[in-house]
Amino acid sequence: MIPRMTTVGNLKNYRYNLNRSGWTMSQAMTKIETQRNFNSFAEDPAAAARCFQLRRSYLRASSQLTLNESVYSKYQQAWKTLDGVSEMIDTVKPDTGFGSILEALNDPIASGRNALGQTLVSKADGVIQSMNGRYGENFVFSGADTLNVPFTWKPAKNPDYIDPAKADPTNAEHAGAFKYMIDPASQEAQNGALFTNDPALAALGPKENPNYDEEYMKEVQQMEADAAANGTTVDVAVYQDKRYGQYLKADGYGTGKASKAEQVPQENPDYDENSSKQYLKADGTPTSEESEAGRKLCYRGVPVDSNDNEKLNYYLNDEKKFIDLGLGFQEREGEIVESSVFNEALQGVYYLGGTGTTSKTVKVDGKEWTFDDMPNNVVSVMEEFGQILLRCDPDSGAWASDEDKARAYALAQQFEDSASLAKQRYDELDAQSGFLRDNGELLTNNAKTLNEQFLALEDVDPAAAIEDYMYAKYCYDTALKVGNSILSQSLMDYMNL
Repeated sequence: MIPRMTTVGNLKNYRYNLNRSGWTMSQAMTKIETQRNFNSFAEDPAAAARCFQLRRSYLRASSQLTLNESVYSKYQQAWKTLDGVSEMIDTVKPDTGFGSILEALNDPIASGRNALGQTLVSKADGVIQSMNGRYGENFVFSGADTLNVPFTWKPAKNPDYIDPAKADPTNAEHAGAFKYMIDPASQEAQNGALFTNDPALAALGPKENPNYDEEYMKEVQQMEADAAANGTTVDVAVYQDKRYGQYLKADGYGTGKASKAEQVPQENPDYDENSSKQYLKADGTPTSEESEAGRKLCYRGVPVDSNDNEKLNYYLNDEKKFIDLGLGFQEREGEIVESSVFNEALQGVYYLGGTGTTSKTVKVDGKEWTFDDMPNNVVSVMEEFGQILLRCDPDSGAWASDEDKARAYALAQQFEDSASLAKQRYDELDAQSGFLRDNGELLTNNAKTLNEQFLALEDVDPAAAIEDYMYAKYCYDTALKVGNSILSQSLMDYMNL
């Protein structure tokens, strides 16, 4: 049975086709305006999911690239700083710290040693000023703590200092702070005290003769033996000699018997009057005045010449600041796999020769000297050598002591060793900087590839989009034009109306 063609039926079909043509044209126009193949997940779920994965990878790669560029710039700043420091400690060029050291050791005039000492101290200050440089708002060489200045000069502390207010008379390690031995019969001794600064609480004992001469006593004993053999007596003046007797009686004359000696508070043999002096002068002499103290280089508050210091060991060996630079970040049992991240913390003291002290033996003027406290840090070497030169006679340039002269030669050798080690570590920094440069190129290429992949899925081809739109518009215009030819009403349709 052939269905009857009516105006209503034709109109329904026409409207459907016209709306479809209009929707197709609208979609083609939207693609031209947005330049995207789809604008919602529902339009193309497979392509949208793939694009989401690619965009997430692209954002991660872009973040890694931004971090890499920032760290690379920091390392470039660090290298420029170390390049300037390297010039100051060069052991070949004359106008360097080592040049001043050689000139001081070989200066025929010698009177210029004071000036050379000031030059070395100034160069040490210059190195520290450079190492305290910033990148942006952060200190470059302060390890993981980039907000606080890494290097400072602080008054030299006396390692044997014991705070009198905190000295414990029951602690044998604090013996140097107490002048007397405690009276074992006192209540304090019963409470565990070993020492005291109160003579009233001190143990009493025979007074020692400071002029006692053991050889003289042997002579007296021989005199006594000879006198006994001859039936004579020894002249009383012999016993009144200051050298006679290990002990002193109340009248000031010596005696060999402790029971006859004057009883006085017993001094503590470990007492050190310098233990109450908090600082050290530049020549190592203890002092109570901070204004008289020499200075020591500190890294993040800790003296760099300290041996086996927990903080310094932690800074150099364990402190890390990890960042993800696209090296395959991984965790294993809650711990970061270090090979999958980059440690950006730069410990400035590491690039100046390190921390602690070492032993150095030199032979000067026919005598061999061994020093067990040679600083490993090249700046500390420059500072100490400069202070030795400043102690030289300003007119003749003569060394303040034979020990100062020998120590100067030992420091010269140590400077060469520390400077050589520092330069090796500069090369390490250069290699790390090169790695960051190469890694930046890889991340750039990776981000570019990912960007191209998701753009290929999302973005339309402009020429093809325009062509599709023109065709859709042609179809829509044609549908409008032919509409009049199919909308004439039949008699029956008219009568039904």
